Amino acid sequence: MKIVADSSVMFDIEQGKERGIEILPLSVAIGEETWAEYEQISSDEFLSRVRAGAMPQSASPSPSATLAAYDTDEEVVHLTMASGLSGSYEVACGLAKQARHPERVHVVNSRTLCIPHRALALCAVEFAKQCEKAEEVISRLQAMIESAHSYLIPEDFDYLRRGGRLTPLAAKFAHLLKAVPVMMQTPDGARLERMTVARGFKKAMGAIVEDLKKRGITDSHYIGVSHAGNYPQAQSAAKALAEAFPRCASGIFELGPAFITQGGPDCIAVQVIDLKTVPSVAIA
Repeated sequence: MKIVADSSVMFDIEQGKERGIEILPLSVAIGEETWAEYEQISSDEFLSRVRAGAMPQSASPSPSATLAAYDTDEEVVHLTMASGLSGSYEVACGLAKQARHPERVHVVNSRTLCIPHRALALCAVEFAKQCEKAEEVISRLQAMIESAHSYLIPEDFDYLRRGGRLTPLAAKFAHLLKAVPVMMQTPDGARLERMTVARGFKKAMGAIVEDLKKRGITDSHYIGVSHAGNYPQAQSAAKALAEAFPRCASGIFELGPAFITQGGPDCIAVQVIDLKTVPSVAIA
């Protein structure tokens, strides 16, 4: 069985190969220049261009690379990033019909991205060792998909509005916000909606902690903090989460170029996913 994932899992091709995952790089563009993230441009290089005023765009993995990943006699489980935040899922579904063995290609909408997406891909590798059929792997992944929650603290709220990744109601508040907005992913994973507006970053993190407590976060959840060139604030966020959930495994990650096009420079993301079915998987 072959596990495939978009580079939203924050691995480059070689890192994915080492872990049993075939990575399909998302592409990012500024003007007429286009790059495969992690392979042709780094997060630091991309951020420097964005901070200079460029408005970037992201796109699905190349059709040729996707079809090449499907060109196998094995069953394929392709975990794409959330539909709505990217067109990867819809594009992959269309390409799967063109595969040499379309009946063996299973495209899964992860309904998430970044840290939970990485966890799902790594767990899929472990499940594939234990299951004979792709349907069994996907069934095990579904419960994990339901357990994932994502929050975003953007530095530039209007950046999100221009990118079209907000619910209509959230977009209306863009010009009113002078404090720290906290966004959360909608249950279907397709958009971001406003959770609250806080007076400062510390209170914003407090709101996220309280929401996680309401959701019944347990010791088996993995808590990840990721950032777009904002490590000091990521450290502050990780500290607040560690104090609230001291028994949860956690980590700090640097966001890739494709997510920078979504959250903007200096954004902070907090994400959780339940790993109780595969407690030994190493996310970092």
